[in-house]
Amino acid sequence: MLRRPLALASATLATAVVATTLAGTALPLPSAQAQPALVVLTLRSAAPHALAQQGTRPPDSAGERTERAAAVAPRSRRAVERWLADHGFTVESATGWTVTARGPVHRLTRRLPRELRAAVVSAVPQAPARQRPHAVPTGWSPEQLQLAYATTSDGRGTTIATIQFSGWQQSDAQVFARAAGIDLQPGQIATIPVAGARADVPDGSGGDFEVAFDVQAALGAAPAARQRVYVAPNSMTGAVAVYDAVATDAEQLGLTAVSISWGACEQSTSPQLVQSLEQSLARMVAAGTTVFAASGDAGAYGCGAPGDPDPRLAVDYPASSPSVVAVGGTTLRRENGGWVETAWSDASTGTGTGGGLSTLFARPVWQQGAGPRAVPDLSAVADPRTGIGVFGPDADGRRRWLVAGGTSGAAPLLAGGLTSTISGLGRTLGFGRLHVPLYAAARDGVGLRDVVAGDNLRHLAGPGHDLATGLGSPDWTALGPRLLQPHVLTPAATAASRVPVTAYAPASRTARYGLGETVEQACGQQQGSPPTALELPGADRATAVVLAVIEADGCRTTSAPLVLDRTAPTASARLATTSRPGVLALSWTGSDAGSGVVQVAWSLRRSDTGEVVTSGTATRSGSALRSVPSGPSYVLEVVATDAVGWRGPIATSAVATP
Repeated sequence: MLRRPLALASATLATAVVATTLAGTALPLPSAQAQPALVVLTLRSAAPHALAQQGTRPPDSAGERTERAAAVAPRSRRAVERWLADHGFTVESATGWTVTARGPVHRLTRRLPRELRAAVVSAVPQAPARQRPHAVPTGWSPEQLQLAYATTSDGRGTTIATIQFSGWQQSDAQVFARAAGIDLQPGQIATIPVAGARADVPDGSGGDFEVAFDVQAALGAAPAARQRVYVAPNSMTGAVAVYDAVATDAEQLGLTAVSISWGACEQSTSPQLVQSLEQSLARMVAAGTTVFAASGDAGAYGCGAPGDPDPRLAVDYPASSPSVVAVGGTTLRRENGGWVETAWSDASTGTGTGGGLSTLFARPVWQQGAGPRAVPDLSAVADPRTGIGVFGPDADGRRRWLVAGGTSGAAPLLAGGLTSTISGLGRTLGFGRLHVPLYAAARDGVGLRDVVAGDNLRHLAGPGHDLATGLGSPDWTALGPRLLQPHVLTPAATAASRVPVTAYAPASRTARYGLGETVEQACGQQQGSPPTALELPGADRATAVVLAVIEADGCRTTSAPLVLDRTAPTASARLATTSRPGVLALSWTGSDAGSGVVQVAWSLRRSDTGEVVTSGTATRSGSALRSVPSGPSYVLEVVATDAVGWRGPIATSAVATP
């Protein structure tokens, strides 16, 4: 079920909302299942692999966007409708990707019938919802935020969509625009009700402030961009319907960016709902739309809320989806003429930027290393103490100026920053999946402000990607030109001869591609799609993976450094007595000519029994003094591990007797 918007209080102003969440309810009990109920079936793409592949390159025109959508659209709707009719269901409505029916829901929601599994991704029943927006009142002006994140254009010609589960008053945005000096045009902001929602009726739990906050954060960052505000009932079936509607409009109309401020911790989210929404998110990305989602405001404990803590480490969905740019939050300050950001958290209220490791998704190829998907990817201001000025309803429903914070404001702020950047590049088409250029920019030290201080109530911010603020916050002026260039990501080092490659190639549909260790090798090829792997047999060496994008006007290349390391590291161990009774001197080293040693583990054992007396780890070489009982003899064992995971042989010292 969907969690109700929960409000965070500002120290000086009335309460506003804090980001909202979307969680799955338990399925109805058997006693209720005999009653006819509403269910939404999400149809499976006719070409799931092609849908995934479409996300590797944004479409180069509206025509290609339409062709892509047609190529992967489901072909099974009629067959599914016939099955439903034969099994006691009444079909109430259908789109190209969903079928809404009423009937004996238990036949679908316990487990999909075998006859439907090839045609249906999931069946999501109607369920009540509870929500809480992660937004909090006080604030920076649009002009100040444009300076903080180096946004220089206005988003003209682009479109931002937001997904909402509450009605709102569009007049709030008009008041904001007048105060901010924004020339808001008639029809520039459109509200689209979905699945019977009332676009102007608040949900009664602060959701209308959340909508106003999202719209105004995006408007301040991209004052000339069009906005489409999709409003659905706050239910599981409403979520399926609104994600499908946004994906369809991304395919047919072209949406530059989507911002989602509603989510829930993964542990509370229905698996059927995740399956359905994942396909819709993949469709948005394939259409060239970049999706931003708030990571939540409960710090590392995503299932909790202010006043309702939960000790479980958790991240929010859909922020954890690999199709989404997960957005964390910072505290933004002006210092010495510049801008300084730290990870946002407030232990006194139990709030902070969401972040941690997913329990649903494996680590994507664009994040280094193995393990689960790490959240967030990017961050922007979310601390209500240094938040954004917003006009909307306070906790008592009175409309006034408030200061708002929470990651639900950071997500539309970054969506607006991207669309302004795109318009400044002379484009109107979006770039789709941004992860590769973002992580390549971090690798190259360009276009991102690394946030290295603060925490999210558990995880510390630090150099590089971290579980509090991700890669940091964007400098859109520096980051923008990189979105027009190809990029390639590979492991920093590998022991394999077949190296996985993740490419980003904004190019025309007629482009050809190549991959090699040199520019000459890469540009001499003519592959029809971006390569996904490169064979690199032979001796260990430091090399590079070069991606070539070959078009009529020439060959553009990009590269990533790579170390081939198929040789295990070595270690040495030395153990000696000292002049002090019962004290031994330990020393160890680790070396590797390939990817480099990342850890040396040592243990001091009794030579007669093998008992470990003491042990530890180090990054490479080191020494220590250890007190041991006199009498027995001892031996030091050392083993080194390198960057690709090779574990070397155990090095053993000579025996020493103190």
